[in-house]
Amino acid sequence: MASGQVTLVDINDSRQLQLYINSSQPKTQIFNPNDNSYTPNWTTSKPVLTPQLFIAGDNTDIISEASSIKWFIDGVELTTSNTDYTLGIGNRTLTINTNILANTHTKLFVVEVVYSDPVTGFDTVAKADIEFVKVSSGQKGDKGADGQDAVRAVVWTPEGNVIRNSTGTLKAQCDLYKGSSKITSGVTYQWYQQDPNVTTDQGGGIGWKKITNLTGYNTATLTIPASAIASVESFKCVTIYSSKTYSDVCTVSDVSDPLQVVIVGANIFKNGEGSVTLTAKVYRAGTELDQAGTQYTYTWSIYNADNTKTSFSKTGKTITVNASDINGRGNLVCEVS
Repeated sequence: MASGQVTLVDINDSRQLQLYINSSQPKTQIFNPNDNSYTPNWTTSKPVLTPQLFIAGDNTDIISEASSIKWFIDGVELTTSNTDYTLGIGNRTLTINTNILANTHTKLFVVEVVYSDPVTGFDTVAKADIEFVKVSSGQKGDKGADGQDAVRAVVWTPEGNVIRNSTGTLKAQCDLYKGSSKITSGVTYQWYQQDPNVTTDQGGGIGWKKITNLTGYNTATLTIPASAIASVESFKCVTIYSSKTYSDVCTVSDVSDPLQVVIVGANIFKNGEGSVTLTAKVYRAGTELDQAGTQYTYTWSIYNADNTKTSFSKTGKTITVNASDINGRGNLVCEVS
């Protein structure tokens, strides 16, 4: 007789990882075709991308313990530095050196990190992405005359989008541009926090709570304390300029929270058909809690592409989302209480 063996691995034994990419510059670059200028100009204000790796429910950045770090740009791995990009030591940073959106409207950067868990001995792969988008502010007319400059709000987090200290803060900044020039006068600001329980429009749309108690709530810069972030939160700035309203949104995370919520499952529909199943997993110090879904209440909502809350509402640890629930693109939010 003969026998065979194969090693069986339960990947659920590995601790859940959370990977983020911090950018030193906004993700939106404004191009003015009237003078061929870029704001910000990445040849002088170079975006530096820095990955941060955490075990869910632990606020220690363990990126230095990664077995490997790889960067991919529009699906192609960047293995060495070149004119457009500089890789830092151990690939722990990626610097953009030029205006790489000159011949395209978007660039998608993906970082892939392999972490060898010292507790289980398993290798775990984590991925995160960040997309840069070019927006044209206006176009020359048929006879070469300068076109009208567009106005656009850009919200970003100049100090990063992750809080690691329970007493720490982050700053969210709203820059309003006319063409490629920043507008600094004649603008009013009001900040809002995403809250699916808000059923009336307080000025930021359904599902957005008006902020009145945080530093800078009616200025261009909002100071966000860790106490205002329950794991992951989104903030919207609504500006008024020349009697017109402009807005944008940023999302920040607090990894110092003892509980972290991670949503797992597919997130892409094809041709507007089908359905996906998603599960909210709750972690403390890398250990999953409430696997049966009976300890906490899970409430789900969807915000559409313009950050307005839709009528979608479900409860439960695991839900099904149909393609008909999404109009092109949406943001799924799970509140755990």
